Amino acid sequence: MIGPRLIVNAKATMPNAYEHAEELYLLVYPQTGTPQPGAGPITLPSGYRPQCNPCFHPGLPPQFVYHDHVITGAPGMGNNGTAGEYEAPWKIILLVYNPAYVASPNFTPIKSETAIDAAEQAGNVFLPINTGADNPYEVETGNLLICPTVSNHA
Repeated sequence: MIGPRLIVNAKATMPNAYEHAEELYLLVYPQTGTPQPGAGPITLPSGYRPQCNPCFHPGLPPQFVYHDHVITGAPGMGNNGTAGEYEAPWKIILLVYNPAYVASPNFTPIKSETAIDAAEQAGNVFLPINTGADNPYEVETGNLLICPTVSNHA
């Protein structure tokens, strides 16, 4: 993803665009303490390194800077549930991995919306960060992100 434009509070200021936006999930790797600018990369016990390792995006609280992105599709990935749903802008949704789950030497990151749904059903993959909500594992930020995707080789 390159050259993003963030529309803060779009849920209130652009409700129609927000309602029709696809989801962009930030799957956050929790850290002890609050990472500060200049913080170095992390490597999980499995050897995995997050896509954003770290990324201090404007407006993103520091506790969420180590994360992966999961979008509903991307061009060139076929039409079976991927490119067929590729559409920007995206509404940003936060989930935080359970520290015990990511500490496993067999950890593999979640890579699809379907896998997110299954992990939420399992109940031990993510932390409940939105207690009292219909889905306690997700927080909709109310923000929209407009940005193109590029090849992972770019």
